[in-house]
Amino acid sequence: MPSPTPSPTSTPSAFDRLRALLAGIPAPAGVTPIPLHLGEARLVTPPVDGRLLGDVTGWTRYPPLGGTPELRAAYTGWLERRFGAHLGAAVRGGSLAIEPSPGTKQAVAAAIALAVSAGGRVSAPAVVLPNPFYPTYHAAVRAAGGRAIFYGHAPEAAAAVAARRDVAAVVVCSPGNPRGETHAPGTVRAIGAAARAAGALLIVDECYIDLVHGSSTGGFLTSGLAGGAGRFLVLHSLSKRSGMPGLRSGFVIGDPGSVAAYADHNRTCGVSLAAPVCAVAARLWADDAHVARLRSAVSANWDIADELLGNLAGYQRAEAGFFLWFPVRDDEEAARRLWRAEAVTAMPGRYLGAATGRGPNPGAGHLRIALVHEPDRTREALTRVRRVLTELDQLTTAGELTG
Repeated sequence: MPSPTPSPTSTPSAFDRLRALLAGIPAPAGVTPIPLHLGEARLVTPPVDGRLLGDVTGWTRYPPLGGTPELRAAYTGWLERRFGAHLGAAVRGGSLAIEPSPGTKQAVAAAIALAVSAGGRVSAPAVVLPNPFYPTYHAAVRAAGGRAIFYGHAPEAAAAVAARRDVAAVVVCSPGNPRGETHAPGTVRAIGAAARAAGALLIVDECYIDLVHGSSTGGFLTSGLAGGAGRFLVLHSLSKRSGMPGLRSGFVIGDPGSVAAYADHNRTCGVSLAAPVCAVAARLWADDAHVARLRSAVSANWDIADELLGNLAGYQRAEAGFFLWFPVRDDEEAARRLWRAEAVTAMPGRYLGAATGRGPNPGAGHLRIALVHEPDRTREALTRVRRVLTELDQLTTAGELTG
């Protein structure tokens, strides 16, 4: 079935734009395509008991609002194991609240919409976003009638908030997507303090928090809560933690008022998790062994990338996640050449960023390459990528590649 054509008033998604970019370009004959444009890890099989999803009774009943007791207990258990026993005590004592969400994408879009709609008489309230970004952030601001204000790196976010009086929400992706950077605790505290001073909702997307390479990193609830955090929501998801994006299961945690606003919206206008989904999700949040295997497999793929691409100019191993953010002269031309010559798809970075009044699109001139396949396929894919990137470098040196 062909992809739907966006309406004249809508903006094509990054994936729509990539499909349009490659339309009509044939892949080389006899070469098996390898997708590297999508953050869909295929490295570890999560410990899912299919009988839980096969419970027909669970699918013939309305989903339990707020999730099941087992699922909520699994959230709290993971928070205690991952960030400290004090978080469980805060949840049980009522100073922190939790609500299931049908994935991070829905939660961040709903949170932005709620913040913008609460902006009162301000026309097009501002939402402060990272740039480059996860595309849903910008799309959600546009859909809600807000105005996106961008910062390039996390240390710039606090100043971007302080410079305005109309900020409705601040979004932080920690660890970052697409660059895979981690943020120092002091940076997170400064952003939290700026959001609190502005009366803005702070939205912290931590869906890559369990894919940090090297020593484990703390989250906002350990780095930013000490001084009082104001209004905030922290988002977590099984899409990246467990490699289960199709389950559409995550949760938000934050101050009771912000969580209640999200819960009220989602329970009346959104999607609650069906009982079988709750059962599977509870098992996954309670199990850390498969996450350790996934983290190890992703690190092994980075080792392959180090070996095959490490001597290319601009290569940098990310601190977290599985996206390689690689600089090229022309990201769209590089993506076309990868497909035409090697049947590899990669995401042009310009589709993940925006130009501002202060400068050009910071995603332009980069490729986002997902290291999400098993080792042999990753090695084959990156060998193909190396051939194209080396060719592009030679062409650039010779002055033959035009924009």
